[in-house]
Amino acid sequence: MSTSAQLPGDIAVDLDGTLFLGDSLDEGFAKSLLTRPMHALRALVALLRGRASMKEALRNVTVDCVASMPVRAELVDWLRGEQKRGRRVHLVTAADQQVAEAAARRFDFLHGDALGTRDGVNLKGPNKSAALQEAFPDGFTYVGDSRADLPVFAAADSIVLAGAPAEVANAARQMGKPVEAEFQSAQNGVRSWMRALRLHQWSKNLLLFIPLLLGDRLDDPHAVIACVLGFVAVGVTASGTYIINDLSDLAADRAHATKWRRPFASGAIPVKAGLVAAPLLIAAGLAATTLLSSVAGLLLGIYTAVTLAYSFRLKRVPMLDVYVLAALYALRLGVGTALVEVPPSVWLMVFALFFFFSLSLAKRHAELVKAAERITGPIPGRGYRTQDAGLTLAMGVGSAMCSLLIIVLFLVFEAAVSGGYSRPAFLWPAPALIGLWVQRIWLLASRGDLADDPVSFAVRDRPSLVLGVLLIASALLAL
Repeated sequence: MSTSAQLPGDIAVDLDGTLFLGDSLDEGFAKSLLTRPMHALRALVALLRGRASMKEALRNVTVDCVASMPVRAELVDWLRGEQKRGRRVHLVTAADQQVAEAAARRFDFLHGDALGTRDGVNLKGPNKSAALQEAFPDGFTYVGDSRADLPVFAAADSIVLAGAPAEVANAARQMGKPVEAEFQSAQNGVRSWMRALRLHQWSKNLLLFIPLLLGDRLDDPHAVIACVLGFVAVGVTASGTYIINDLSDLAADRAHATKWRRPFASGAIPVKAGLVAAPLLIAAGLAATTLLSSVAGLLLGIYTAVTLAYSFRLKRVPMLDVYVLAALYALRLGVGTALVEVPPSVWLMVFALFFFFSLSLAKRHAELVKAAERITGPIPGRGYRTQDAGLTLAMGVGSAMCSLLIIVLFLVFEAAVSGGYSRPAFLWPAPALIGLWVQRIWLLASRGDLADDPVSFAVRDRPSLVLGVLLIASALLAL
């Protein structure tokens, strides 16, 4: 932030992109699209009559959104300081009038009634400029950020730039108006997008290589290349679903102890950008996987549909949510099996369902333990209560033990007699190695120290990596 000598007079501050780190209309449309698609469609039809009509159609849902939208903290501090010095601060926005009034209730430094879009007049650009000149004939300071604010800057006595792009800031300065203050947005676009795509979660897609290993196809270049390309395609698809999940969970993330830092929840990436990126990523991933294998493409399509159902509704249904997460892990194995073109293993799939059900419960149990340090009762955005920790612990550990039993039964009744392994005795360390790892996961979960998905955690945890290398070596020696 840079400042110059302060000027007297009233201050008119914009809302979207200025006082808010985001656009309230975009958030209202996103919420409608992800929860009430027909309502969003009607809003698009209303847009044909003008932007003001669209804002009116989305009014109620947008009012709900502004209650949790992130604010530009440095600007809020500056405005509060100016208000204490005796200057009156007014909210003047192109958002719908009722949305403007709802947003104004969040700030104790605002003076008088908020001005917003009403009676079919979109309070933006020249319309806002005319309204402000009429409301403040003695002059005013304007706080804005976008190209649409340039006519308002031209009518103001002095200006404040808040998150304005370089080209807008340069155009405003060339007007020769005093710049009272300037607040720049953090330049972390690439890093924010990497977080939004959750590239670290791509580690889960390493499951695609398990059929390649267990099917003894490591010496087949075609199978290896298919797995590598499939790994990327599934990752791209998953990233698209992660964005949709984040967009559908904005309010809950903003109330969470750590998830409020996510790029969309924090305002680091505009919601509109997410609405564009998500379908493009999903379509590209599905198309690429289908080109590799039609069966794999079908399974990935099922994976995508289940993931979206989880994002919209199922993640709020206790216990069913962890069943769904376990199924998503199993579907990754199915995609890998289809890409490698090996017969599906019933033993592997049954083991995977029990094993990943346990891991999904471990993640949920860690969240409950952590939440119990701050609250008692329901967890925002989830169907669980902090009192459910005993249930998740019992069922999760029990499911882990069942998965180990399935491995032992496989070794006795399949591996030792099928002839598929030249040295099946080398597989016997597997139950102990997997048992040690899953016990470590549950130890961390019960302490509330498991901050990430267990599979993603494993690729960054040294003891997990050591156990993983020993397990792979055991399988290779057996083959």
